Order: sequence, then C-alpha cells, then structure tokens
Amino acid sequence: MSYVVHIWEEPSPATWAEAQAVFQRLVDRSAPRNPRFAELARRIQAAWPDLADEWTLDAPDGAVDEAVWSLGLERGLPETFYPRLIDAALALGLTVHDEQTGECFVPGPWRLSQAARQPLAWPTAPAQAPALLDVQGRARALLLPPLAPHGFELETPPSRGRMVRTVLRRSTPLGRQCIEIAWTGDAASHHDATMVCSMEPILPGPVAKICGAQSIIDLKILDTPQLNGFLYGFVPAQPTSREYRASGRARLDALLSALADWLLQELLPVLDRCKTLEGFLANEQGEPRHPISVKPYLANLALAHCAGVPDLDGHFDKLMERRRQARLNPGQMDQAYEGLRTQAGEFFGCFKEASA
Repeated sequence: MSYVVHIWEEPSPATWAEAQAVFQRLVDRSAPRNPRFAELARRIQAAWPDLADEWTLDAPDGAVDEAVWSLGLERGLPETFYPRLIDAALALGLTVHDEQTGECFVPGPWRLSQAARQPLAWPTAPAQAPALLDVQGRARALLLPPLAPHGFELETPPSRGRMVRTVLRRSTPLGRQCIEIAWTGDAASHHDATMVCSMEPILPGPVAKICGAQSIIDLKILDTPQLNGFLYGFVPAQPTSREYRASGRARLDALLSALADWLLQELLPVLDRCKTLEGFLANEQGEPRHPISVKPYLANLALAHCAGVPDLDGHFDKLMERRRQARLNPGQMDQAYEGLRTQAGEFFGCFKEASA
C-alpha cells in the first residue's frame, strides 16, 4: 500500500495534540511555493538517484501551492528511505506529520506521540551492511562468456526506478534476436527476474507496416528445468508467468549460472534454427513445440509471404488455428493475409533479394 506523510514549515508543534491541531488548520490551505520543500526534494533525489521521480506519487519536486506538502510515497521503497526523508526534512526546519503511525517529527530532533515527547533516535544500523547485489556486473561475468561465442552482445540499459534490464542481443541473416531479463528488488537483499525472448526479422517497409507491433516475434516458454529451483510465487495454471528470485550474492550467482546453462541447452537450439529464413520456415512446420515454441504472430505469415512458399494458403490456415489455440485474435491474421496479397503483393517472394 502507499504511505502518506505531511510536511510543513511553521509552526513547529510541541505535543502530538498540538501537531494534530496545526495539521487540521493548515491542510489544504493555499500558500506560496515553499523553497524548503523544493530543497528537500532535491536532497532526496540526490541521495537516491535510482528512484528519480518515482519516490512519491505526486509533486516529486516539492512544487505545491499549499502550506502542507502531502507526500504519497511509492510502494517498495528501501527501509532506510523513511528515516533519511525525516532527517533531511528536520535539518531544513520542517515538520513531518505521520498520522498512520501516530507520530510527528519536529526539529530538535524530537518525536511526538500521544504518549510522550522524546528525543528522536533511529535504531542503530548493523555494524556491517550486506554487500549490494551487482546484477549487471554478475550477468556480465556469468552470462556473456558462454554466449559471446554464439554472437551475443550484452547491453545494460540505464535503470528505470527500481528496475534494471540485462539484454543479450545478436544479429542473424533473418534479423535480430533478443533475450531480455528484467530485474526488480532491493540491491541489498534480493532480486526477482522475469525473461522475454524475441526475434525481430527484417521485413520490407510496407510488409512491416501491415504487421505493426507483431513485426517482433516472441517465444512461448512453458518450462525451464534448470531454473525451476528459483521460481518465486509460481502459478502452475499460468506457466508462462515465470518469475525467479535470488536472495544474496551466492544465490544470484547460482541463478545466473543456471540461466546460462538453460540458455545454451534449451533456448539457443531454437534460436539457431531460426537464424535464416529457410530455417525459420522449416521450424514453423513443427510448431507449436514443448516447452519452447515460436508464437504465431503476423510476422510469421509475412515471412512465408515474402519467401514465396508454395502453399501460402495452407500456411495461413495453420497459423490461424495456432492463434485460436493461443487465444490471439485470429481476425488480425485474416486482415494481414488480405493486406499482404493486395497492398504488399509486389513483395511476394522477394525476401532473399531484399536481405541479400
């Protein structure tokens, strides 16, 4: 659940009852923007750069036209965030009012409650903080060496809030292939991983336009034997919704090592079969496969169309049936088929020439 605290500058109450009265008097009262609010926002963002503007649900820059700045704090913030926020606010002469805990924090520093007015003292931190989990560094050490000989390069895009992404990508004659692992969690304790594998074939412009977002072909993964010991909150009725948890450095390394084994033994043979147009179309003849299969997207039909397969109608019928089984809209396939035959007819059988 989200967490709300209220901040104001003056007056600074001396008791909990007085804090309640001041809050009721000031809340929702219009006031010029307070530069101390803006400075508090700046200090928080400087202390927690990975959180960017995601640490509060509204006004992360402190620009409010009211006497009270009410912060709806985002879910899943680190445990150390709340004390750091209060300490920074008190250092600026601000008051922090927390109705949910029945506490008010004022410069001094003091903690006000219904029971007493006490000096503010946070629990002493452990003598030695746990080592942070360097997901990207460990991925570079454990995933890249076994996959680089197969043409994969590692990309580590900038983090987005509490999410970091590890991307393995390679170019093939058919187009790019991508393995993306999204990590969320707390670098001091654990990380949860989800994975998406896809292919982005090279298509002529008008053909790609017909396919739209389905120019990228995802893989459907129903089982990951080497990784199942790391499954977290797994629901057997939804086998494609697989999330893996690693707690601590040793467990993270074990997960990444198991992931490397699974990629080499299970996923890479599928991707290798689909490196060329001929290989992709031959692979389509045996789909769907267990436990890893190529999803029946519009691009699958477009590749068959551009390759000039002799029985495009039969290919279309099979893809339509697979879409129904996968609960994908079969009407989209029908529209794409008509568009390929009419709007992109001149590209029939031209893929080899276009990609040569």
